[in-house]
Amino acid sequence: MNSGESENREGQTQGRGGLRGDYALVNGRVHTPLGVVDALRVKAGRIAAVGSNLDTSGAREVFDLMGRTVFPGFTDSHMHLMSWLESLEILDLTPCRSISGLRAALREYAEANPDKDFYRARGWNETSWPEHRRPTRHDLDDIFPDKPVVLIRVCGHVAVLNGAAMRFFGLGEAEPVEGGLAERDEHGEPTGVFAERALSLIYGRLPRPSLDEMREMLKKYGPLAASFGLTHVNSEDMGPFRADFRKLLGFFADAARDGTLPFRVRHQLNMPRQDVLLDFLSDGLRSGDGGPMSQVGPLKLVCDGSLGGHTASLLEPYSDSPDGDRGIASFEQEELNQLVRMAHTSGMQVATHAIGDGALEMCLNAIEAAQGVGRPMQMRHQIVHAQIANDAQLDRMKRLRVGAMVQPMFVPSDRDMAVERLGKERAERSYRWKTMIKKGILTSGGSDAPIESPRPLWGIHAAVNRQAPGDDRREPWMPAERLTIGEAIAMYTWADAWQSGNEQRRGEIAEGRDADLVILDDDPFLVPRSDIWAIGVAMTICGGRVTHASSSLSGGV
Repeated sequence: MNSGESENREGQTQGRGGLRGDYALVNGRVHTPLGVVDALRVKAGRIAAVGSNLDTSGAREVFDLMGRTVFPGFTDSHMHLMSWLESLEILDLTPCRSISGLRAALREYAEANPDKDFYRARGWNETSWPEHRRPTRHDLDDIFPDKPVVLIRVCGHVAVLNGAAMRFFGLGEAEPVEGGLAERDEHGEPTGVFAERALSLIYGRLPRPSLDEMREMLKKYGPLAASFGLTHVNSEDMGPFRADFRKLLGFFADAARDGTLPFRVRHQLNMPRQDVLLDFLSDGLRSGDGGPMSQVGPLKLVCDGSLGGHTASLLEPYSDSPDGDRGIASFEQEELNQLVRMAHTSGMQVATHAIGDGALEMCLNAIEAAQGVGRPMQMRHQIVHAQIANDAQLDRMKRLRVGAMVQPMFVPSDRDMAVERLGKERAERSYRWKTMIKKGILTSGGSDAPIESPRPLWGIHAAVNRQAPGDDRREPWMPAERLTIGEAIAMYTWADAWQSGNEQRRGEIAEGRDADLVILDDDPFLVPRSDIWAIGVAMTICGGRVTHASSSLSGGV
């Protein structure tokens, strides 16, 4: 899994004037709920009219689409925006194909950056390495004997520290953490590997960019995200703000006011302790509060880890674990029940991270118990990932009206690893997006960036083809689970709008809706399915404002 953005920043421009206030887009293929028309008109940030042979008299500007295709603006139902921005500034380890390759990359980076006091990198993934193991402190100490090093796995649920970093954080004799892993070797010595809730020992003190530095990163890379066609993201960012929801909400409110935000952000707030959640609720905040560009979203609860890191919580043991390991559940059932009930009865939506079927079972138990107290089925609760789920669990999700926020790019990224971890039979009962939709589970698409690229067209491609972008040589994995093009686009438009409670304003091109639009060089319905990922984004419009215009456009912007 690779976000792969660092080498793809050229050729993107932010809105360059024009198309303001009252304008029309004509001579295009505009996809609406009632079919394809050729024009639309925007006034004061809203869609004022849609149709063919539209009367454009009085429009301040008329822009000729020259046959280009218009969809509702693309969304990402789950990502980590600030972590993605940070990932573009630190060493990317995703190209490393072995521990020796990782060591070489670290040595080269250290030589190029000798003045750094603390080295941080992200993206290692041991699943295909010839060593068949995670890196440990012993792979790092000879390169960095004195300077702290923290290397975060691609999933974000596991990290390895060198000896200097363990001393920096005071973790030389780290005790086991409930719901986490502080790994020791056969001699009882710390390996430097930490996972899940044990990462709290590190992340709370990890050197982070200042607010001013984060503001600059948003200004620098926000237009890059807009160039992917994104007009709305659901983002979990509590970590970079050290779990301070007031600081997080204030930061994004400021960015919305000064125009720094080129897309809307709905915040998935990770608050795994009752005292923090109570503090939040006591401020009178609930899902849906905020403004048009920065909105309070659900309570986010991380209930297990990652499949690749052996920390997803399973009902049955991992197939490649000789000791019967079933992963890590981050909460006890009653602890989870109390958090979900507190949010639910207070009018707060909940989105629970569940990759394993063991974690999913706990999440559904908690949601069902909360619904029994009051507000049955009103809160639009969601399961983030929902990768491993049996038929009974999917039927239960439908009955409870619980939605799924899935990551289609995980299919090509995880397919080999999933078979190793789960065995062929169980793996092929996982990642079943088509089955979810057939069962009536509202399913939206996202990236989990920086784990995957936040390019919606890549996710749409993976959902339609069950293959990696640009790689049609390999047979699709579980081809019966391929989505239609319409189903895949809906995952990145209307489905997310409904899950966010904004379906009356966004997610479709219709009169009165917000003018959140993406203009594509080609129509995904008309190009070969294998070419969907390569379609160019000509323009992105958020609330009527042009936030991206490609250099291929001439005039009018």
